[in-house]
Amino acid sequence: MTDDRMACTCPHHVHRHAHCKHMAAVEDATADGSLDTFSADDDASDESDDGGRITGPHVGQDKYGNIDHRYWRCKHCRTETTDKRALEYCC
Repeated sequence: MTDDRMACTCPHHVHRHAHCKHMAAVEDATADGSLDTFSADDDASDESDDGGRITGPHVGQDKYGNIDHRYWRCKHCRTETTDKRALEYCC
């Protein structure tokens, strides 16, 4: 979710471009304050001692231009992953 754009990876949203139950749940949780959100610009790598080797989170898009995932990248070997922990020992 970014500003007024939201995407989901479930088949209902991906294939029908419809507002799915997952998106409705996120809207409900953010409206009542029960879901903590973070900006895609936040850099969680500040918590680790990787020397700036890991960048992200970056925002990925599906073939229709909808934001559908976040990923991190290693500057040295250019490995990308949706699980930042996988980059701890990549190079």
